[in-house]
Parts: sequence; structure tokens; C-alpha cells
Amino acid sequence: MVLVAGHRAFKAQYIENTMVAFDRAYEAKADIIETDLQMTSDGVVVVNHDADTGRIWDQDLCISDHTFEEISKLRCKDDSTLRMPTLIDILKWMVDHPNVRLMLDIKFTNQKIVLPKTYAAMLGVKNDVQFWQKHIIWGLWQLDWFQYGVETGAIKDFEVFVITLSLDIAEQFIKYSLKLNNPHFKLSGISIHFVASWTQKFRYHLAPILQENDIKVFLWTVNKGIDFKYTGGLPIAGVVTDDPIVARQLSNEYSSIKKFVPPSWGSLNGLRFYSFLAAYHIICTLLFIPWAHYKVGPYSVAYLVLYLLRTIHFL
Repeated sequence: MVLVAGHRAFKAQYIENTMVAFDRAYEAKADIIETDLQMTSDGVVVVNHDADTGRIWDQDLCISDHTFEEISKLRCKDDSTLRMPTLIDILKWMVDHPNVRLMLDIKFTNQKIVLPKTYAAMLGVKNDVQFWQKHIIWGLWQLDWFQYGVETGAIKDFEVFVITLSLDIAEQFIKYSLKLNNPHFKLSGISIHFVASWTQKFRYHLAPILQENDIKVFLWTVNKGIDFKYTGGLPIAGVVTDDPIVARQLSNEYSSIKKFVPPSWGSLNGLRFYSFLAAYHIICTLLFIPWAHYKVGPYSVAYLVLYLLRTIHFL
């Protein structure tokens, strides 16, 4: 059965990455709650998807440029009773809700010190490393972060996933893990955009390697029935979804499908399928070419592409 991970806890129905969303995702029996970590200027790890706060909170601040005292005063635009949770908050919540796991999406905009800080916070909340190894999945975006986790020991015997749009970056992680050949620091899975799983590179090149080496595949962000239908014919272990309740229903509905069959070009689903595939390839080219971080005014090319993708709900 495909595992269901609540995206930012329960993004479809509740304010993302808040304790209310965590509670509702747990009540919805999500197998995993996916959440995001950022770090304040004085080294406090907090839970927020964006590096800045303007989308959800009542002031627009860059988290890494402000102290926790300043960040802690923010209140949610849509519910003034809600504040930004800290890592400590969700770890304490985890101890009280042991029937779910957390996938920690560690944004590469952080400083790498966030990894050992997060590990130390776990032991500070509950001094039982085996408990955390069973309940925490590290989500890393860049290979040097995986290497840093190995060097510091912070990720030892934990599940580690690469989160990425790029299958090339996923392959870097796979090759490094296989070359390392250390069961204490093994890549457990890849978490990729759902359209990446439709590509020939994934289906014919990466999927056999992943299956041979027991590396799981998660897809994000899967919300529509037709996309659950495609997962039924691929070696998918889990989906990251905005609504865990709907996702469970759709996953069960399409669980009997055993073969991936691309839709015909002439159908509406085919038009969407091949348009998304084309967009995916263009996006990966724009995001991962050397000049992607050149500035256009105050923003990089990569930032503008990501902003567009969020606007059209591709991400």
C-alpha cells in the first residue's frame, strides 16, 4: 500500500505547517507528516516553508536575518491565535503522537549547522536516539548536505531522502550512497515531482536501479485522481499530498492498477500529460543550468521560475 504523507501537514484544509494542521493530519491517519525547517539569525530552528514570512504571517521578514524573539511575535494572517512553531514544538508533539513519522524538508537556503542542531534538539526532547531513528526522515536537496550529514554523524541510521525536481541530482545521491556502501549512511529514498516519474529516464533507467537497491520513491505533490492512477503502475512507495484523507481514498481506488500506460495524445488527459512533461523538461533546464542564479533585478532566474511554478500550482 502506498504511504500517505501530509504536505506541510494538511495544506489543503488547514493553515500549512501549524500545530492545528499537524493535529488534523494525525487525525486523518497520515502515515507521515512532511514539514519544512528554517533557522533564525540566532540559531533557533523554526517550522516554515518559505525563507521569508510574508505569505502566511503578518510581517514579511527574512527568517535568517531576524532573531527568534522577532519571529516569535509574528501571528498568522488568517488566524491571529496561531504562531510559527519551532522545531522543539513539533518534536514534543511527535513524542505525544508516536503513530506517525515526520519528514523534515531541510531547505538548502539554511546553513548546514541546522543538521546537528536538529539532531541535538531531538535528543534534548527525548534522549532516545532509536526513537528518533524510527520516527524521523531527513529530506535533503543537495549532495554536499548528505556528505555533511555523514561527516557529522547527524544522519547515522536515519532514513534519508533526496528531495529534488532533478533526476540528475537524484542519481548523484544514489551513486554516492552506493559508492559509500555503508549501511549506517544509506540513501533510503528519493522524493521527486510527480511528473518526473512519467519520464523515460525514470521509468527505464532509474526505477530498476532503485528497486534493485531497495531505495523507495515518493512523489510530490499528488492530489488528482488521474495522477494517483499513474502511480499504480509505477514502483511508488509514497505520495506527498495536500489532503491525506482524499489521497487515501484515491490511492485505494487505483491500487489495482499494475501497469503504467501513458494516455493517448488526442485525449484531454494526454494533452495535460505531454504538456506537463514538456514543461518539466524546460523547468529542469532553466533551474539547473549554470546561469540559473544570475540576477534579473533583485531576483535570480531560478527564483523567478520557482515563483511562476508556485503561481500556476505546478509545485
